[in-house]
Amino acid sequence: MKIIEKKQFDYIPNKIFKNLSKRDRDNLRKYRITYRWYKDNEDKLKFLENEIIIRKEKKNQYVKHLIKKNKELDHLRKDYQFSWSVSKLKSKGDYYNFTISRRQYNTKTGSLGSTKNIKEQLTNCLFYKNDEDKKKQIEKDWKLFLRKEMSDYNSRIRLLIMDLIMKDVTLTKVSLNRKSLFPLTKKDYPKINKNVVSIPLMMTNKMRWELNHLGYNKDDIKHMTPKEGWDLINQDISKKP
Repeated sequence: MKIIEKKQFDYIPNKIFKNLSKRDRDNLRKYRITYRWYKDNEDKLKFLENEIIIRKEKKNQYVKHLIKKNKELDHLRKDYQFSWSVSKLKSKGDYYNFTISRRQYNTKTGSLGSTKNIKEQLTNCLFYKNDEDKKKQIEKDWKLFLRKEMSDYNSRIRLLIMDLIMKDVTLTKVSLNRKSLFPLTKKDYPKINKNVVSIPLMMTNKMRWELNHLGYNKDDIKHMTPKEGWDLINQDISKKP
């Protein structure tokens, strides 16, 4: 770059330039034009390099902000992110159970029944009875079909489970089985048993967040049992000054 800077040929005035050979004049003219392009490109590069520095600083700020918000929202991941599995009961032959698993809660299990009963329930339930394509998938491989449905964030069965979690985060107040998960009528939808008290086994991030808003600090929460925290939240008891 320094060699190019030093060889601008500015020291050749117009009077001398006019007396140069045609070949030298043409080469010098082309050189000066190319040099102007070079300088213009160099200026643009410096601008872009400075822009990259600014953008990187902004990126780091965004990352810090996202990390902070991610921690505050971690309870949503623990509450609503679940896995679905189906297991065959060896002692009963052609008979299946399902399991809903989450990181912070006890697993939720329920009965699906025999292959025949499962297919019949699925093809006639409110979710799929009018969808011929899904009914074919059920008939071909009902286990694969349910796996796909549980992976689809917009599927009606997944939304049903998430709605139940919203109403009862531990899922201890509701009984789930083939008939309630895949209802034939609206009357068959799962019902929350309001007489059952569902307290998490451990202090959840959501509970910590709610307790913080009630005025309790980390040390206060550290010495609370899940039940004590649960009672404070549900009774909306703020920390006394």
